[in-house]
Amino acid sequence: MPNPSGKNGYISAPPDELIKPVIEQYVARGYSNKEIVSRLRDHYDVDKYNVSLDLLKKRRSQWGLKAARGQHHTITSIAPAIERVRVRFPNQGSHDMKQTLLQEERIMVSRELILEYMNRHHPSEVQARKTHRLKRSIFWTAGLHDLWVYDQHDKWRRFQLYLHVGLEPFSGRTLWLKIWWTNRNPRLICGWYCDTVAALGAMPLLGQSDPGTENNGVANGHTMLRHLHDPHLSQTLQHKFKNKHGNIKPEIFWSQLRKRWSPGFEDILNYGVHNGLYNPDDPLERLVFHFLFIPWLQRELDLFAERFNNSKPRHNIHKALPHGRPNDIFSRPEDFDSKDFSVKVDPALLATVREEYAPAQHPVFRLVPDEFFAQATEFMTALGNPVMDGTNAWSIYMDLLFCFRLLEDPDQIHGFSSVIEQARDEHLPVMELPPCVDDGMVGAGMHPLGSDVSSDAESDQYEFVWTTDEDSE
Repeated sequence: MPNPSGKNGYISAPPDELIKPVIEQYVARGYSNKEIVSRLRDHYDVDKYNVSLDLLKKRRSQWGLKAARGQHHTITSIAPAIERVRVRFPNQGSHDMKQTLLQEERIMVSRELILEYMNRHHPSEVQARKTHRLKRSIFWTAGLHDLWVYDQHDKWRRFQLYLHVGLEPFSGRTLWLKIWWTNRNPRLICGWYCDTVAALGAMPLLGQSDPGTENNGVANGHTMLRHLHDPHLSQTLQHKFKNKHGNIKPEIFWSQLRKRWSPGFEDILNYGVHNGLYNPDDPLERLVFHFLFIPWLQRELDLFAERFNNSKPRHNIHKALPHGRPNDIFSRPEDFDSKDFSVKVDPALLATVREEYAPAQHPVFRLVPDEFFAQATEFMTALGNPVMDGTNAWSIYMDLLFCFRLLEDPDQIHGFSSVIEQARDEHLPVMELPPCVDDGMVGAGMHPLGSDVSSDAESDQYEFVWTTDEDSE
């Protein structure tokens, strides 16, 4: 029976203020009109409202949310935006360039036009990216949240900067991508794990990492949380330690980050070190550097992770299903004929684990000591709170360093530095429990132990063959 409240007997459209922000978000992520219509149903009452494909096209036209063809860009019109992006990402291929232009410049343009521009103005770079260096490895997982994998990255040790990543390998989604003044303290890594579990309200069946002691905290924390929710698991460690070649997915992620994100920022950091602006061994310079550069670089990493999670990789014939945007697979596994193996988490039990292994008052969670942070914030206010970017980063650093030099107290700076050094690394032994059963496949190891896993889970395992050339031209 037609809805009498709708125009001409049809269900009425939802209010613009309800759907416009959502549509803008999906357009900015590069979703097609059909994909947007499908996902919009999660944002309004389908019994009360409806958005058809024709209505979406009409609204996008009214709001100026045009597709690539509708924006009518040319090689000349996209040139300034591409060159702005290349300052930070000099090695970006057309796939990443398209996503960056969409995310940061709100420019929707085809890869063909980007390639035409790059072939005309930067042909040597295009040719270099066409060189394929394949590294294929097999990775097994049963489904979404079967396990999470973790790994650290120390390539920026010379700047006293360290990175860490947590991944959900079935969807390929980045759970966290962090930069900090250490990645060796097990309480810090466990803290990032707890933050993610709190945001999702769920945890995986298993964790996996290399055997480094910095991962003992997350191994213990996840195991304790699993035990609290299911006492039947109390005799086993709910974490798997793999050597470098066994923990495949993070290694490939770091390869992609080094190629697609790091070069431009590394040039900026090298400039400060090579020109004597920053000495990582000087306690005061290191504190000022961390105070300014870590938040800025974290914002840039957050943008990269967002692009990564919302970008559909090039179809890979060597990879089993699912194919799609990591965020789509992560949020709607049923659309990809998969299962969600996550375990719902009681916030009170998570708080218990956090207090045991990642207490918020621990100094490792402080960017800099509190007194230094307060003084630096006061100085930055006096300097006008300039917004930091790649063009002014070292100028802001020198201004703030000069302020501290005027009142430098060597004993106080030494005290600040010693607090950081004591928190940089910490010994935390892993639980003395037998490891979970491992018969060679990631998903299979936990089934005999987990009472919350369906009996047919092993039959739904997926094989992924990951390669390192997804961003090649």
